[in-house]
Amino acid sequence: MKKILLSICLILIVGFISVFALTDNFKIDSTKLSFAESNKNKNVLDTFEKDYALSASISTNDKVLEEEMITLSKKMTYLLLGDINNSDESSEEYYKRHQDYLEMGTYKSFPRDENSESGYDESIKNYSYASISEFAVPSLFLQFNELGIQYSYFGDIRITVSDNLIISTVALPSIKMYEENKNDPMKIDIVETNLVITYYFLEVNGEYTLCYLFGETGDELAEYFSELENYENKGTMQLASSYDSNLKTLYDYSKLDAVTEQEINSIYNSNKDNIVILNSHYNNYSVASANGFYISDGLIVTSWNFLEKSLVGAQYIVITDNNGNYLELDGIVTANPESDVAVIKLKNKTNKKISLGDSTKLEVEDPVFAISSKTGIGLTIQNGIVISNDNYIQSAIPLTESDEGSPLFDKQGLVVGMNTSQQTNSSISLAVTSNVLKEIQEKFSNIDFDSIKTISFEELKEKYYYVDYNEEIINNNIPKSKWKKYKKIGNIEDTINLELIKASYEDGIVSLRYKNDISEYISSMQLSTPFREQLIDEGFKEKLVSSEKCIYENNKYQVIIMSEFDYLIIVMVIL
Repeated sequence: MKKILLSICLILIVGFISVFALTDNFKIDSTKLSFAESNKNKNVLDTFEKDYALSASISTNDKVLEEEMITLSKKMTYLLLGDINNSDESSEEYYKRHQDYLEMGTYKSFPRDENSESGYDESIKNYSYASISEFAVPSLFLQFNELGIQYSYFGDIRITVSDNLIISTVALPSIKMYEENKNDPMKIDIVETNLVITYYFLEVNGEYTLCYLFGETGDELAEYFSELENYENKGTMQLASSYDSNLKTLYDYSKLDAVTEQEINSIYNSNKDNIVILNSHYNNYSVASANGFYISDGLIVTSWNFLEKSLVGAQYIVITDNNGNYLELDGIVTANPESDVAVIKLKNKTNKKISLGDSTKLEVEDPVFAISSKTGIGLTIQNGIVISNDNYIQSAIPLTESDEGSPLFDKQGLVVGMNTSQQTNSSISLAVTSNVLKEIQEKFSNIDFDSIKTISFEELKEKYYYVDYNEEIINNNIPKSKWKKYKKIGNIEDTINLELIKASYEDGIVSLRYKNDISEYISSMQLSTPFREQLIDEGFKEKLVSSEKCIYENNKYQVIIMSEFDYLIIVMVIL
């Protein structure tokens, strides 16, 4: 694919999409579906010592504003790419969409001043965004449309508020787009990939306008991560060059550029032994990977997301330090799912502890650094700049899911945040702020290590993620009269040769969970192939096909097929 100038240096995001919205037609309250994770968080937290409880520490976005921005993001995606699954747009529709898109540009409504160098009122904060939008917004419409992007549904949409700027990241799974044939430049291929579009909205006169956007897909990010993994496999520290995203059009990187290699080496050398690598396993299958660091001697802070994934699907957790030494887990001390933090205790002290900084002092464009392991073998230090510092620290450091729980450092080598799972595999990542970490460090600084109480991983799993779950195995509330009708879909009893462990029916929705005991060798989606082929034979149309999720529809039913750890989940919905 040719390199597109300005801000659509499209980068392949491998395995990125965590889809929350399936399709516009699939309007189901997921809490009613039996396969959805029950809300165990409160019960789990009640198991820990009350004195160890952590406050939420993170103020959430204004829900009304967040919903408004999600709606605006979907509208902007329509104006940029056209309607969902609409490949037959008329010239009149295209022209109208183009004009409406241009009207959203910040430069259209920002106060002007003909005497200023920029042509805009430079006494108003963020006037530079108006200048950027005047060039970027029109040209990017044409560049995106040249790619012929076709999308089927919206994935995750994340909203970050920063002063009067709002950054919206929109995931579009399994898009189709044009790509230049590598062997014959005169030919164009149609490829399927994932796309993430990041919109920058600026408030002008009470309305949110579009000042910038960029897209990520293609091969560049995957190559970047692969390069870092190669460095780690060599077992030596490697400084990764700052990722060349198009954010450099928007932000000044001079502070980061001024940081010397010696200063970066100092940050790494001072902290490498304070970082641990966590992996959870089911038999020989790796369920989840993450990083963690010593918030206090013998106490490690990591991501709750990692811990919960491990409790759901793993038998045990392996912890190693930077030198490959195994560290024995004593148990889980406490957690706060809202801020995505968990505290675990080792059997023994290690005489190691990070030094906390003050994230409130971070300003936009300040340099930040992440030290983490993507492979479980070595560590890599990455650098970037602060994009926003509000509820979370948003930084221009691309991270993978394995990087969750890793520390974020300021220029002085102090930990100012912990990278979370909330935004990975894109050029922007999110970290909880130091006030979350400070609460943990202060809470346990005056408690004798040996007296800190824990719940073992096995006990927590058995109590909330194993026994309760196994009790659900006997649950089959589908009336025989209903099942007689639904079982005909895809001839499911004959085409799915897996153990059915849960079946539920409610309001015209059937949800089925099957156990895949050989997932280590054959994926659940592969085992669903006969069922999917039967659906096609029965006239169902493919709405989405990927390695993790498939959606089929006819004029009466929608069938959603999903893979989750060692399970195959099938949902049948009356349209």
